[in-house]
Amino acid sequence: MKTRNLFYLCLAFLLLGTIPTQAQSLGSILKKAKKVLSTVEQQTKTTSMTTSTAASAKSDDGPQAQATPIAGGGTLYNPFEKNLDVEVVEVYGTSKSMNFGNVSVVLKLKAKTVIDKINYIGDDKTTAYDDEGNVYRIDNTAYSIKVAEGISVKADLGAYDLHFLNVPKKTQKLQLVKLFLYNDFEDGNGAQRGYIELRDVPIVWQK
Repeated sequence: MKTRNLFYLCLAFLLLGTIPTQAQSLGSILKKAKKVLSTVEQQTKTTSMTTSTAASAKSDDGPQAQATPIAGGGTLYNPFEKNLDVEVVEVYGTSKSMNFGNVSVVLKLKAKTVIDKINYIGDDKTTAYDDEGNVYRIDNTAYSIKVAEGISVKADLGAYDLHFLNVPKKTQKLQLVKLFLYNDFEDGNGAQRGYIELRDVPIVWQK
């Protein structure tokens, strides 16, 4: 409707501007009007596509959850906060050689629905990054993590054999830890999946 109104408006301006010039035919006027309309439509489409692209990019920037400070340092993003409270107890490293070790995470999990376990945390989507841009993968996925409704339960992912492998022991902080979680919270919405993210978390290296 807006495009059609714009066409008639353009046509009216062209007609008013050409009344003194009797030699100009109506066909020529209509041709000019169509050309103007085509240009306007193209600009409208371009603007719409640019706006849509910008909105899409914005929706993908960063975690889609509220930032929560971690007591030991860093920031937590929990997209499951409606159904699951998450607290980071620590990120710790265990020595495997003179220069390298494995790193894992201890969480406190409190279910807000009637469930007694988390299906799993891990998968090949779970990764960690240090300040130098190195990427660390895990050696295992943690299945059937015990939880309880209304009670905080400590979950040492290392006890479930989930570790980030071969992290240099000189590394004191992980810039980003992405823990992929999959679970049905039995709230009527079916299975949910997403990332619990830890940013700028210090590593406590065990002696």
